[in-house]
Amino acid sequence: MSLKPGAKSAASKAKKAEAEGAALALPGDQAAPRKSRKLLYLLPLALLPLIGGGLWFSGVIPHLLHPHQPVKQADTKPVFVKMPEIITNLDAGDGNDSYVKLKMSLEVAGPQAAQQVTASIPRLVDLFQSYLRAMHPDELRGAVGTYRLREAMIARANVAAAPVAINNVLFDELIVQ
Repeated sequence: MSLKPGAKSAASKAKKAEAEGAALALPGDQAAPRKSRKLLYLLPLALLPLIGGGLWFSGVIPHLLHPHQPVKQADTKPVFVKMPEIITNLDAGDGNDSYVKLKMSLEVAGPQAAQQVTASIPRLVDLFQSYLRAMHPDELRGAVGTYRLREAMIARANVAAAPVAINNVLFDELIVQ
C-alpha cells in the first residue's frame, strides 16, 4: 500500500506548526491559567462568610445549635377556663363612645394547666382590657376582625400564663356597640 505523497507532508506540516506554536507562546499565557486556578480556590473561602451569615440570619444555624424540642403533653382532654365578662370602651377617635362586651373561654391542655391559668386570670383580664381599649371599632368587624382578635388574645394569654400554653380562645359572646 502506498501513501499519497501529499498526505505525509500534511501530517508533518501540522506537527511542525504545533511545535512552532508552542515555541512562539508567550510567558504570560501560562500564568493566566494559574491565576484562575488560585481564584477558583479562593472564591469559596471568600463566599464562606456570606453563606454563613445568610444561614445564621435565616435561622438555620441557631436552630441547629439549639433545636426546639416540643414538650410532650400527656394525652388529656382539653379543659376550658371561663374568663370573666369584659366590658370596655374602644378608641373611636371622633368623640363618639364605642364599647365592646366580651365573654370568652381559654382552652388549655389539662387540669393542672387550668389551675395555673385560673391563678393568672387578673393578669389576663388586665392585658385583654388594655389591648381592647387601644382598638378601633372597625378592627373588630367581620370574620377577619374576629380572627385577628382571637390570634392577639392567644398571643397575650401565652405571655401572661407563661409556663402554660393557651391552645385556643373561644368567644362565647362578642358585641361591639
